[in-house]
Amino acid sequence: MRPLTILLIVHLLAMFAFAQQKPSGQPSNDRQDLSSLVYSEGGAFFVDPPNGWVVDREVGKQLGGCCVFYPQGSTWDNAETVMYPNIVTKRQGQQSMAEFMKSDLDECRKHDPGMAWEDGEDVPLRNNRVAKMRLFYGVNGGSFEAVAYINEEKIIALVVLSSKTRKGLNQSMPLLRSALETYTYMDVRKSEKTAPIQPPKD
Repeated sequence: MRPLTILLIVHLLAMFAFAQQKPSGQPSNDRQDLSSLVYSEGGAFFVDPPNGWVVDREVGKQLGGCCVFYPQGSTWDNAETVMYPNIVTKRQGQQSMAEFMKSDLDECRKHDPGMAWEDGEDVPLRNNRVAKMRLFYGVNGGSFEAVAYINEEKIIALVVLSSKTRKGLNQSMPLLRSALETYTYMDVRKSEKTAPIQPPKD
């Protein structure tokens, strides 16, 4: 896959800023509105919400991320089950998937000593990638969560499914897998000699 240059990233961000003009929480059939670009130093990825779910970028920004997903007809606050993407740039002590997953688990134990966890089955993705699945019970105020970790060269991509009930988590696992089927990674490298992007000709 060809790497993205910084200029192309700026172009993509501008495109998604235009898409964000749609009122928060409004469903759309336009895939450009539904696809979400998650960017960090060293990498970026696109991921779509499950069918029938809403992309809410305003709430995502308020929470310090890109966006959040929840079922149409509900809100981030009242939905039983929600989903959101996240991204982490690798750093010292978290250079491998194993190191990062251990660090993430240690952090969860620190904040929720009574939590439980187990590893789920790996989820195969496009382009020969794999999502490692880990399930957390009794975290973040008693929530039940499934976290998909996807290892890339310089970043780790995450897609989190969080439910207020264990039943909700179990019932929504196929929806998490459907979102992961849309995962598309893009390498990001700075280029000083990038030619300006030309507008498409009619």
